[in-house]
Amino acid sequence: MNRISYTLRKYPAARFVTLLLFLAAGIFLLLISTRSILRKPFISEIAPSVGAPGDILILRGENFGRTRGSSYVELCGNRLTESGYVSWDDDLIKVIVPGNTEDGLVYVATRAGKSNPEFFANELAIPVEMPENPMSVIPVITELSLQEAAPGQILSISGRNFGASRGESNVYFTAHREVQGAENVPDMAGVETERPKYSGFETPNEADFDYEYWSESEIRVRVPDGAASGSVFVATNEGRSTLQPFVVKSRVGEKVWAGRHTYLVQVGADFHNIKGSDAATVTIHVPRPIVFAWQPEAVMTESVPEPALLDYRGNSIFQITPADKTSAKNYSSARQNYVVTSCGVECLVNKDYAAPFKEKDRMLYKAYTRADDIIPSASKEVLDLLPKIIFQVKNPYRQAELIFDYFVENFKIAPKTRDAGADVLDLIKRKRGDAYDFAVVYAALLRAAGVPCRALSGILIDADKQTRNHWWNEFYIEGFGWIPVDTALGAGMDFKAFQSERNSGKYYFGNIDAQRVAFSLSYKVIKQSLLSNKTVRMPRSFAMQSIWEEAGPDVESYSSYWIVPAVLGIY
Repeated sequence: MNRISYTLRKYPAARFVTLLLFLAAGIFLLLISTRSILRKPFISEIAPSVGAPGDILILRGENFGRTRGSSYVELCGNRLTESGYVSWDDDLIKVIVPGNTEDGLVYVATRAGKSNPEFFANELAIPVEMPENPMSVIPVITELSLQEAAPGQILSISGRNFGASRGESNVYFTAHREVQGAENVPDMAGVETERPKYSGFETPNEADFDYEYWSESEIRVRVPDGAASGSVFVATNEGRSTLQPFVVKSRVGEKVWAGRHTYLVQVGADFHNIKGSDAATVTIHVPRPIVFAWQPEAVMTESVPEPALLDYRGNSIFQITPADKTSAKNYSSARQNYVVTSCGVECLVNKDYAAPFKEKDRMLYKAYTRADDIIPSASKEVLDLLPKIIFQVKNPYRQAELIFDYFVENFKIAPKTRDAGADVLDLIKRKRGDAYDFAVVYAALLRAAGVPCRALSGILIDADKQTRNHWWNEFYIEGFGWIPVDTALGAGMDFKAFQSERNSGKYYFGNIDAQRVAFSLSYKVIKQSLLSNKTVRMPRSFAMQSIWEEAGPDVESYSSYWIVPAVLGIY
């Protein structure tokens, strides 16, 4: 021992080597310790192993981690997005099976690596023998958990033959709006357009995340915005259940449907001088008018040419190729006609009963109070301005009203739509903007205040049948539903209303006219078909979506022109 001590004191090199040995030993022990802490995840069971999109998939096992963090579930080759996770614990994970799921393997991945795989099968792809007695598969309701509820409240429906997954099935509530007497609506060419099935009823809206759970014997669904007292029933491809009496009542107030108009609307685009090889293709995503509470019907009557996909996530997909080289025509076009019914609505609100949102884990609240690619609710400009408008007010209806009044009194509306790439926050700095700026900043301020709000896009139709791209808002009051707001019209935007009294600015807080057609309830992210495709965005257009056009690798150049949706007729 003395000799070792003497050697270390006399020779610096010996001290250096000894230090390296101690460091190496420390690192080795640290690695061993870390390895013992980060244990590879293990899946012991998944349930169900055969399911369908929309089902809750339960993964049991160990070493998943107490919180998700950067860990993830891989389902049939696809990593689940944030919205797909219901809960995450060290030995139990619950996820929602996404719509594009096929048969494949399930993994849990953490910092320690990937788990063992388990197999999941999509039951919709499994052949099922048709029962001999079709009456045995008609849905039957045996019990409703509530006989009376407010919009947004969860209703549990017990029974049988609902189906293991929802698929194309729906729950139907009596609609608040009046039902049109005629069974068919003629278009301008005299063609009879079939009305949608169950047109006098309201279905839960997927954009509001109204469907909570669906199984063969139980459905949990939120009472949708636009539902009224009357009946509720379940309908599947096999038929519908008997009608059950149901009362919709809100202490916050009520909605009055104020008139309706039916429009023949044309949507489309022209493409000129597509240059490239014979395989050159431009894929276009044509927005379809949406269907929701105050726009209950949107039926396509004509499409030229036929789209490659008629309705994919609310868009029609067209494949545009170069015009025939033997033809004098050097352009291609796509056109679609829709019969759209739009309803006006007036909200009679007892503001004293409007309260801050309590159910903050609800998907609707999370989706419409966060910042996204369009709504800059987390920006410094918005967060600095908000307290100067709402002060200490906590009532969400009053907050929305104060922000509306601030817009009307302090911001000027531009006569024309600004450049596509203009910063919406210019409205706060320069006190001037277009309808898009007004709608997006209004939504940002309300979201920052914790009030669910969305920006809608579509067209505005004046008394001369002239159309323009337009944007407005809806904010959500728990126990009541969506309340419309049009800050641009409230601030005096030039517009020829069918009824002159609606030119009053105050009318457009809490009320909306039927002089519009909506194409988007919020911003829609579209995945491009091929990563090599060149994509085109169209901000400040009649729909909010990330991609409008995709040019394949064989396309050298082309030019395009999208029409502002035109109204060919008003009923």
